[in-house]
Amino acid sequence: MSSHAIEAFSMSFLNIPSIMFSGFVVQAVMSFLFWRNWRTEPQRQEFLVWSASCGSAAIGLLLMAFYAGSYSLGSVTIGPGLVLMGLALAWQGLRRFDHRSVDLNLASAGPLLWMALTTIVPIFQEDIAARLALSGVLTAAYAGLVVYEHRLSVREEHLPARRMIMMWFAAHGAVALLAVPAALIWPVAGEGNPTLSQPIWYGLFAVELLLHGVIAGIAAYLLIKERLQLESRWAASTDTLTGLVNRGTFLEMLQTLSVKVRGEGAFLYVDVDHVKRINDRFGHSGGDHVLKTCADLIARELPQHALLGRLAGAEFAAYIPFCDLEKAEALGHVICESVAQQIFTLGDALVSVTVSVGVAHGAMQVTPDELLKRADAALHSAKVNGRNAVVVWHEGDRPSYA
Repeated sequence: MSSHAIEAFSMSFLNIPSIMFSGFVVQAVMSFLFWRNWRTEPQRQEFLVWSASCGSAAIGLLLMAFYAGSYSLGSVTIGPGLVLMGLALAWQGLRRFDHRSVDLNLASAGPLLWMALTTIVPIFQEDIAARLALSGVLTAAYAGLVVYEHRLSVREEHLPARRMIMMWFAAHGAVALLAVPAALIWPVAGEGNPTLSQPIWYGLFAVELLLHGVIAGIAAYLLIKERLQLESRWAASTDTLTGLVNRGTFLEMLQTLSVKVRGEGAFLYVDVDHVKRINDRFGHSGGDHVLKTCADLIARELPQHALLGRLAGAEFAAYIPFCDLEKAEALGHVICESVAQQIFTLGDALVSVTVSVGVAHGAMQVTPDELLKRADAALHSAKVNGRNAVVVWHEGDRPSYA
């Protein structure tokens, strides 16, 4: 393609003021959408931060659309500074999304540095290549911080969109840095009409900036959607009072785990004694406090690899892989003693609570359902014989009392 054809293409399709104005429209719409979501869910402060991020970028891009090829306070100092501030606030919004603290002072350091240097230092006023170098370094730094935050969070919470967003922000930072050698090899015009005289790469960088605004906004909504889906699945699989998995999830996980360990494990069925009496005397809030504390005590005494869930009102179940019957019985006694030693403050009274435990051991030929029935039968014997006891199911016992 000839140089005249390239110039014609640049003039027709890479009109920088038009690209900047389009970016302004995109960011303004994104800012409004995030603000509206924040008004609907004010507890999600990341919406407010992201709204401010897009709003800052929108104003900055609008000012940059009026760049006339020479230094001006609005289009050269304030405009790019606000766009950079938008990227910094996007970083802080991600921190808030991932339940980390927001530091606006740190976020504003880069934009303030840009505004100070382009206002005071002559070279940044006179040399567009110097400004592009400074902008590239600061943009790459904030893009790198976004990638860093995602790397911290991806280990704790698996959201499929995170890796795509990390790759995009890494690419955005790399493109910003590429502006430095590009400006040295194909200089950008200073004075004059930028629409007619700028090299094609300058227009392509403007297009990338526009695309970044679109993709970054979509990425934020993808993260929000995936977080809500994860929270919904978590809510459907857990008991809201204790935070343990519920009955359906426990049985599914038990089936999977027992297959993996070839059935070699022990099952503990734990029932908190006389919870109805506590509810009648101290109300359901008292009973809930007892159940929550007992769940914490049981979890504390079990090995880390144990599976623990709440099966019913006062009933908890634990499956410990690769645990023989003797160790399982010992664990049952430890749980009984731990709960019995706990003193509960309910109203003005000090109350002690006990638990009954049924223990069963499984081998390859024992299905999870059969293991549950055996532990249930042992628990029934413990309750019938006075409670506050550990009973082990033995061969020859009835598999169920039903």
